[in-house]
Amino acid sequence: MVNLFRLLGLPNPNATPKRGGGLRKAAVDPGPMAGNRFHDFGDIRWSDRTERMTQKPVRRVIYLQPDDLHRLPLNGAEQNLAMGDMVIVDLTSLNHMPSQQSVCGRRVQDLGDRTGLPVFALNETDTLLMVAGARMRVDTHKHRLGTAGWGQIPEPAET
Repeated sequence: MVNLFRLLGLPNPNATPKRGGGLRKAAVDPGPMAGNRFHDFGDIRWSDRTERMTQKPVRRVIYLQPDDLHRLPLNGAEQNLAMGDMVIVDLTSLNHMPSQQSVCGRRVQDLGDRTGLPVFALNETDTLLMVAGARMRVDTHKHRLGTAGWGQIPEPAET
């Protein structure tokens, strides 16, 4: 039978203390010792191995706010959306300027229309807008965001 305390590296409370033996020095380093059959996951070879196995992220979340002149920097957003990145636009800094807030909201809607992607309002005041990138699905019934599998992506209709 395996001693659970020894397996976890804990002192065994059921062991009777030995008499007559000298003082036993406790190890200062609680890490693995020679002869143990444990893997030290802090070792560099494990981090190298997991780094090779882990896929690099290919998509980004882009957070945009109006600049100091109350304009949205949407330059290049179409390419990012085509690559599958998600754009979140925060217009809450324009709460004191409703007309400029609606202008920026229309610019985001125009961006969605040009790319053929829907624009979602994430709050009730329509100040936090999201445009999900290409090959990304949004479940509007369960309110979940995710990546569609290759079999779930609808093919564009040829005209």
